[in-house]
Amino acid sequence: MDNTYRDEKVNGCGPGDVNLMLELLEKGEKIGGKSADQSSLFVALCRSVGIPAREVFGIRVLPSSFSEGLSIKPGSKDITKAQHCRAEFWAGEWIPVDPADVTKLILKEKLPRNHPRVNFARRYFFGNWDPHWIAYNWGRDFVLEPPQRVKPLNLFGYPYAEVKGEPLNWLEPKSFVYRIKLVRA
Repeated sequence: MDNTYRDEKVNGCGPGDVNLMLELLEKGEKIGGKSADQSSLFVALCRSVGIPAREVFGIRVLPSSFSEGLSIKPGSKDITKAQHCRAEFWAGEWIPVDPADVTKLILKEKLPRNHPRVNFARRYFFGNWDPHWIAYNWGRDFVLEPPQRVKPLNLFGYPYAEVKGEPLNWLEPKSFVYRIKLVRA
């Protein structure tokens, strides 16, 4: 988290391209991105020292009890833009971590990195996730059925579609429009 920041210009949760992020770091630049970027970097760092780790893709379904800035709006039924990626590492059991929610808290609440709320978030999100979120997969390099034209699909945190064999850009809301509605039973 000390070498990353939340970059609101990144579409969606970001591509999670660790090689690109490391190139930026080697040039002395901070690494900007969103949740897939920061979680992928955490996973890569864990794996580089032999700790099993994985990204977990999901969606926020209720307002956060931790911070409005990490949240969907109260009463919201449209959660189309609520996708979020977190990480886990193995230490006898899967331990949850969420570095991206710390950098999002810093940005949304305009807090300095040494603020007591940020320090609390650092501790809390190393072993916990905000419970108002549902995980739906932790896979990377997907081959769908029927097989998609782009192989493998780097991550599956968003809908995927092809038209006449050409993939739509799932991170481009002007050309790939979809809605995710929250339905309570």
